[in-house]
Amino acid sequence: MGFSGLPETVFRDRIAFVQEKLVQKGLDILFVFSDEYRPGYTCYFADYFPVNVIEESPQGVVIPREGEVTLFLGGINAKVAEDISWISDIRSIETIEDFFAEKKAKLGRKLKTGLVGEALLPVKYGKRLEPLIESNDFIRSDEIVNNMRMVKRPEEIRLMEEVGALADTSLRAAIERLAQGDISETELSAVAEYEIRKVGGVIGSATILSAGENTVKPTWRPSTKMILAGEPVLIDVNPLLSGYCADTSVTVFCGDTPKEAEKPFQASLDILRGVIEHMKPGEPASMIYDYFLDASTKAGYRDEFVKYAQGMRAVGHGVGLDVVEFPNLDKDSSFLLVPGMVLAVKFDLHGFSFGGLRSEVEVVVEDSGCRSLNQIIYDEL
Repeated sequence: MGFSGLPETVFRDRIAFVQEKLVQKGLDILFVFSDEYRPGYTCYFADYFPVNVIEESPQGVVIPREGEVTLFLGGINAKVAEDISWISDIRSIETIEDFFAEKKAKLGRKLKTGLVGEALLPVKYGKRLEPLIESNDFIRSDEIVNNMRMVKRPEEIRLMEEVGALADTSLRAAIERLAQGDISETELSAVAEYEIRKVGGVIGSATILSAGENTVKPTWRPSTKMILAGEPVLIDVNPLLSGYCADTSVTVFCGDTPKEAEKPFQASLDILRGVIEHMKPGEPASMIYDYFLDASTKAGYRDEFVKYAQGMRAVGHGVGLDVVEFPNLDKDSSFLLVPGMVLAVKFDLHGFSFGGLRSEVEVVVEDSGCRSLNQIIYDEL
């Protein structure tokens, strides 16, 4: 059984779909690449999540137009993967040049090769493969896999429901401990992460936990700062369970909520809950930003919203095998919401005298509407 627990047929179906695309595009092979920190592209096909740090462990999956798939890993991970991945042909990443040379010799010409994961491919591997591929360059093919990953199967959504519930558990444990007082940012982040670790989950990306003046920053590594009464505490957890991730955050207050924070705090929750109700399949994803802008303006917090909702991932992003994956959510997101999409929808208000506010949940698009995979947004925070 692989890392995710999904049946082998799921992965073979994905391979068959890619092979059809290779025929359509006239490609000989698709080279899918990930590193050990952002493994989503290759996990999608190999069902193996590399153990990082113990070695440089890039992960490559080579999908030919016809025939079996080959998985490339660092030497240590390759041994482990033999007992986990459904792929039988597993090799050291350092042999990939020889592998391409053998394919080229068998074909009698250079390989017409699509590449997925260009942003992650180290220069050293790219340079070594250049002489073996047509025109000494890869054909950028991220969109093939991005479009596949963007729409989840029911089996994947069930796994994302589980990790979404785990994110809720993690956040609730932190909120409960915060209510007892006398705790630092680092100690509170440890409470949240313990709930993830104790059930076999791992940390998909760094936990963000900031209090007081630290909440004005867009990201923050927890410090030894003690959390004081009346301070906002922004908690953003990213558990990974069975290969799938959540990206969930809430802002709460230590003790009583200051008078000046009561109205914007409630508005931040109401606006995020409201956008979930208004999201519908068939609508452009830009409606998320538009809803936030309109609702923030009506509530009197346009400036506090606009100043942070700029650039990439302004109001969220896709989530699945990676904490952050395609597509991007901002004011220019023109793609349509389609059943099966799972999006981390994020609402920030920053620039208040007391600090900043963030709420973020995973939202699944369904035939009749959308729903949050996190219930914490409906708790009495």
